[in-house]
Amino acid sequence: MTEFKIRVGRLEMIAPNREGEDICLTFHFDDGQTEFAIPIFLRSHEFDDTEIVEVARSRLHDVFGQLYRQCADWQLTTEQRDDLVSINVRPNSRASS
Repeated sequence: MTEFKIRVGRLEMIAPNREGEDICLTFHFDDGQTEFAIPIFLRSHEFDDTEIVEVARSRLHDVFGQLYRQCADWQLTTEQRDDLVSINVRPNSRASS
């Protein structure tokens, strides 16, 4: 797996949402094969311009931490992966007629 390039894609003022967040900073992720963006919402009155990216990066870290905890039990052991590889569920297209 290659490393993602992470960059700030956009920083914009938005209409305040129900939590009073009125800034949206969007991070873009790209590893050459997979590309996606994640918006992070903040309250402008809590941070000055020089702190926005730093706070958004911290919040992004929290988001990925939560995602990790939510799907941690999805991780397969090497033995489980080997078992799945050994299961032949697709017909062999090279079989002779």
